[in-house]
Amino acid sequence: MKTRASKFLAIILDNLIWILVLAGLVIFSVLSPSFRTPFNLVNTLSRSAYLGVLVIGQAFAMISGNFDLSSESGLGLTAMVAGLFLASTTNGGFGFEVSPILAILIMIAVGLIIGFINGILITRMRMNNLIVTIAMQMILRGLIYIISPGATASFFPKSFDWLGGGNLIKIPMEKGNLAIPTASIFIILAFIIAHIITRYTQFGRNMYAVGSNPVAAKDAGIETDKIIRIVYLISGFCMAIGGLLIAGRLDSATPRIGAGLIFPVQAAAVVGGVSLFGGRGTMIGAFGGLLLWSILDSGLSIMEVSPFWIEASRGLLLLFAVGIDAIKVKGMHQRALEESLATTQIGLKDNKIVTD
Repeated sequence: MKTRASKFLAIILDNLIWILVLAGLVIFSVLSPSFRTPFNLVNTLSRSAYLGVLVIGQAFAMISGNFDLSSESGLGLTAMVAGLFLASTTNGGFGFEVSPILAILIMIAVGLIIGFINGILITRMRMNNLIVTIAMQMILRGLIYIISPGATASFFPKSFDWLGGGNLIKIPMEKGNLAIPTASIFIILAFIIAHIITRYTQFGRNMYAVGSNPVAAKDAGIETDKIIRIVYLISGFCMAIGGLLIAGRLDSATPRIGAGLIFPVQAAAVVGGVSLFGGRGTMIGAFGGLLLWSILDSGLSIMEVSPFWIEASRGLLLLFAVGIDAIKVKGMHQRALEESLATTQIGLKDNKIVTD
């Protein structure tokens, strides 16, 4: 009975994110008619698409047993660089007015360079990943102000804005056309691709192995350092795409763009089931975390809740997510100990096993 109950609890905890998403949709739909309108529901995800891309990059890093706290500044730098190259001098740019394709390639190059430097410092120099990425966050934010001291680059070409702020299709309805944002479809496809990579490729399996036990993974012949470097390259690529989405949505880039995003990114990943201890979590769960975060932001804003309460709710959500992760880890240790003792001659005579 106890084993059956513990298994049931494990199933509930593993799928808790979707229970919370459903609860959020129902509660806000009941409390606010404006929330359940097709326009708001369709646009809820598009408003946080740039956050979702960073969640993907963070999930890759966390599954491998690492963190990337430089992602918010990386997003800001890539967006600012693109804006400066795209905009005219009268609109805050360098005046180069390059083509959108070239601007996007520059963004991706900058993001990959950031990821490459992070990966090299962590794997070759054996520096702590947390300290490296915090330092990189500060450096990148400083670089944004250096290349654009207080200026705002704006009024980009429509083709550049299309991914972050454009519409893919329009559906005729009684009260007009319902526009489906490109960003909403894009972020869904991005999570599907990330899920395929993590679950159905050799790289994905190796990444989970490295996050679970790097020593055992290395003994099994996995090039752990190479896996970590690739993870940080993926995170750098996500910074660039996130920069493209947010700059396109705002049709501008400021020195403060992306500031303060790292905690929502962490919260969305962790509440979606990606473990802080590495080796566990799925991109589908991370997508659920993004949905929950988006629903809370949209619902509380529509209900005109004070920004201070919204910020407090975000902190509570993060604390709740960490607590759930701790319960899962403790449960895993408990089950592992029970299975280990069950194979011994002593057995499980004492059912009260205490684990730290």
